[in-house]
Amino acid sequence: MKNRTAILAILVAALIGSSYWMWKQLDLRPMKPSTIRLSLDNQLESLDPAKAYSDDSLVVSSQVLEPLYQYHYLKRPYEVQPLLAEKLPSLEENGTVLTIPVKRGVFYHPHPAFKGAKREVSAHDFVVQFKRLAMESLKSPGRSLFAGLVNGFADYGKRTNEDWKKLLDVQMDGFQALDDSTLIIRLTKSEPNMIYYLAMNFVVPVPWEIVAYYDNKLDDVLLGTGPYVYHGYSGGFLEMKKNPGYREDYYPTAGDRFANVQNLLSNSREKIPFIDTVRFYVNKEEERWGRFLNNEIDLLTVPKAFIYRLYDKKGNLTSDLRKNDFKLGHYPMLTSRWFAFNMKDPVLGKNKSLRLAIAHAIDYTKYLQIISQNTNLRANSILVPGIAGYRPARDFRFNYDPEKAKFFIAEAGYKNLSEIPEITYSTRGNEGIALQEADFVKESLEAIGLRVKIEKISFTDFLKKGRAGELQFFTDAWIFDYPDGENIMQLLVSANSPGINKSAYSNEEVDKLYLRLKQQTHYEQRERTLQAMEERVFEDLPWIPLMYESSFVLQSPKIKNFRKSSLIRNYVKYLKMED
Repeated sequence: MKNRTAILAILVAALIGSSYWMWKQLDLRPMKPSTIRLSLDNQLESLDPAKAYSDDSLVVSSQVLEPLYQYHYLKRPYEVQPLLAEKLPSLEENGTVLTIPVKRGVFYHPHPAFKGAKREVSAHDFVVQFKRLAMESLKSPGRSLFAGLVNGFADYGKRTNEDWKKLLDVQMDGFQALDDSTLIIRLTKSEPNMIYYLAMNFVVPVPWEIVAYYDNKLDDVLLGTGPYVYHGYSGGFLEMKKNPGYREDYYPTAGDRFANVQNLLSNSREKIPFIDTVRFYVNKEEERWGRFLNNEIDLLTVPKAFIYRLYDKKGNLTSDLRKNDFKLGHYPMLTSRWFAFNMKDPVLGKNKSLRLAIAHAIDYTKYLQIISQNTNLRANSILVPGIAGYRPARDFRFNYDPEKAKFFIAEAGYKNLSEIPEITYSTRGNEGIALQEADFVKESLEAIGLRVKIEKISFTDFLKKGRAGELQFFTDAWIFDYPDGENIMQLLVSANSPGINKSAYSNEEVDKLYLRLKQQTHYEQRERTLQAMEERVFEDLPWIPLMYESSFVLQSPKIKNFRKSSLIRNYVKYLKMED
């Protein structure tokens, strides 16, 4: 009897122990709602998918909006995969006709415009947005991607008299919905980068009901199909909540070597998104830094001016960072930075000798130290490492040489320095590194006898004035939208001025080479064309290449699965928070 009682006690204890182990493994306790707090560098210029083009606007909107395609989160080189499309496009007629099946059962977030009904995504909604892009009055930066490429796109605004109310009635041959689930795109010629264009937020679906509800004024509207629903701005932040009606979607099951080494695949096959609430705070640089150290922000892209605060004298993370177990990542980016001239300006734009003088007045070593604490690479090309056309062995075209700079000033045609008009340098923001950069420029140019006035403007005003052709001399930068050299060369095409060609640069040969590039599909041909364009641009000197940027990111130890990318902005759905 005693033996039987002892055996029974052992079995009960084992059952209790195994039940406790299973409970611990499954963790059946109610999950606490999770909130991730992120930071923005600047106020948003627009949330309209046709107009939003700054990195901050795209990061915010990408958590809500979904285009046809996206980039695989964990693979490099970048791999395009379907998002709202059912599969990759099928090509006919030598690649000039694309047929794209649109996923069924995908619904927009609730909105009064839908009058209480669940609104399913339709191929017609993509056509509405393409037509919006085509209207010149909207001034979409994405318009240049499709003008001359898509049948009926370039003159669509004229055919509608720029009246958005005619979008449903006036057809466009190049973008049509065969039915609710089939999109047809007809091109004037094959375009090797078309799949990249279709992964951009410019071409997310926009339902006609929303356009009509807001009279086509969508700057403050953010409604889509994505994993997060936008709840607006309040309490000092933009807030989003997990979409309760989000379709079945899962964390990736494969990745590259980096993903495996960094243990980024442990949540494979788990349903996404993980985090319940997303908040975006807009703070000045010092505020962002302080809030992160106080655990009020969970992910921080370290401002350039604060890179020196990451390490102590021994090269270790500072005690403030170590004591909180913050993790620091250093990521290469497809990002380039350069000085730019307005080529229509009567002083700088019409005098190459003055531009050459400035190119040789810059101490590039000192510039890298001031701007990046020597963590970025000096640029030797308009193109960036990792894309077609870039030549790593290419020599630097311009070197710091004050005597040569003074020689070119003498060549500029002025009898003495006092005759040279004052040069206005406009800042790319009104705080932190933008002001340090401006001081460096002023000091460098005044050292060779030029007079410089600094125009301090916000980043939003910088974009507005730049795209209107109202800047004289400035720093510009480009975060690549897709991994191809064509993406940055579009900034030098005359058709894009005014607009994203802030330098108002115009060269007939470059324009012809750009058109040739858009027709080429062979890698080596494209590489040669890109290099020929670059040589022509260097001869004209609208830009002075400065550096290739990288990014330092600090993250809370609670954040899991983070991987920085300048192309992948819909990353929040992959992140997880663990205590």
